[in-house]
Amino acid sequence: MRKMFAPLCRRTFLQYAAAAAGATISVALNTAVAAPKVSKQAVAYQDHPDGEKRCEKCAQFQPPNACKLVDGQISPQGSCRIFIPIRQS
Repeated sequence: MRKMFAPLCRRTFLQYAAAAAGATISVALNTAVAAPKVSKQAVAYQDHPDGEKRCEKCAQFQPPNACKLVDGQISPQGSCRIFIPIRQS
């Protein structure tokens, strides 16, 4: 038994590819936007540094006073348990 498939023209293929790419980007953006932040208490946030650990030196810090992962305003001089140092290149 032989199944026959209609040949896929280039225009149709490109339309399917564009639709799939758009759907993938849409899902990725919705996932990124929907990620909830954690509370300051959950990460033991403090508004003063812990040695060399300072929010302004963390990869998650968003100037002037926010964090990608922690909810609320963050002091650049603050610190918490999820500190990730910025890579120096």
